[in-house]
Amino acid sequence: MSIAVLSCPAPIRHRTPVAPLDYDLRDRAISAYEAQQYPEAIRLTLAYMLPGEQIPDLSNEALQVVHGSARIHVHTDSGSLVLSTVLAQLREDSQATAALRYYLSRLSATGQLFQPRLRGDTLSLEFRDQLSLLHPLKLIEVLQRMPMEADANDAWMIERFAVDTPDREQVAALSEQEFERAWQIWSNHWSAMNELLLESRRRRSVRFLDTLGSLAANHIRYALPLSGPVRADLNETAETFTDSEEHPTKRDSSLAKCIKEMGKVSQAQLRDCLGHASYAINPLQEGTAALLSSLLAGTRMQGTGELRSSGRSLEAALELISDYVYLLAYHSWPAEIESALRAGLDLVSNKPWREVADLLWNHANSTVRAHGNHAETELKESTDEYSYDA
Repeated sequence: MSIAVLSCPAPIRHRTPVAPLDYDLRDRAISAYEAQQYPEAIRLTLAYMLPGEQIPDLSNEALQVVHGSARIHVHTDSGSLVLSTVLAQLREDSQATAALRYYLSRLSATGQLFQPRLRGDTLSLEFRDQLSLLHPLKLIEVLQRMPMEADANDAWMIERFAVDTPDREQVAALSEQEFERAWQIWSNHWSAMNELLLESRRRRSVRFLDTLGSLAANHIRYALPLSGPVRADLNETAETFTDSEEHPTKRDSSLAKCIKEMGKVSQAQLRDCLGHASYAINPLQEGTAALLSSLLAGTRMQGTGELRSSGRSLEAALELISDYVYLLAYHSWPAEIESALRAGLDLVSNKPWREVADLLWNHANSTVRAHGNHAETELKESTDEYSYDA
């Protein structure tokens, strides 16, 4: 076997402090809207989405929401609520046609509540709706999606299309010690992914490719506060190699291309694309006990148990690590659960595959018992009754 262990280092990316949402505010906002108290409905909706934020009288003062590198401006205008964020400003040397084509093809969509706008030489995302037509749930959807799109599509456009970003929030640079760790994580990760891709080709297993693709993208998303063109390129390629509907050969080629391109990223390029940002709106999904149980217990884990009990430790270990990383990369958890998931990865970092499979299997079982949804089927300690059909 070409690779004997896998490192699971602690993340450099700061976890976003998440204030619990007050669902009573959301319900009161809906009630105010139904009573035609539109400004109050908007105020309550903003208070629900932005816990701890002081919401001004929007008829007299605009609200600025900072989300990563994006600044979202909120104000009322002639009986309408307007949300806007400047993505780029074209220059004389900008690739204006290419930039506009990107906006039209990637950032606009039929039925999307917010759309790109070109005003003079300024490219923005904008949402506008009359107060009487703005149901709180519609505003919630815009606030959940528009800041994410703006944060993901502003900084990298400087390099891609030679544009300015005059209204971009600066992120805090990593310290020298943090960057040294980040570079080590980055280099070790893509080296390990290359070795595992060779293993995937030897095994010719779509299931192995699924797990490898997920781990390749999600571990970087979890470990590093990545932004800019490097993040954009990674996400764009990952759309192909993590898509189970694509042909396996195309996915394999896409992953190989990604590993090669990410391996060419220089220290200077990576440094420019790393930084700690603050987020007004939680950029992660809210983790639930049911989600924890669905991934770490029940029918999903039966397949992993079959691999483990039949001696296929590498596949079982990778699936378990991949699930843990996915839960941490995309979801916010109470401190106790996040600590438990992180402890699982610490437990198996740089351990042999068979030991990883056994340790993380038992850890998943205990985590579900302590924090999962007990209405779900509990993970079984033994999988002797499972049979693996090769």
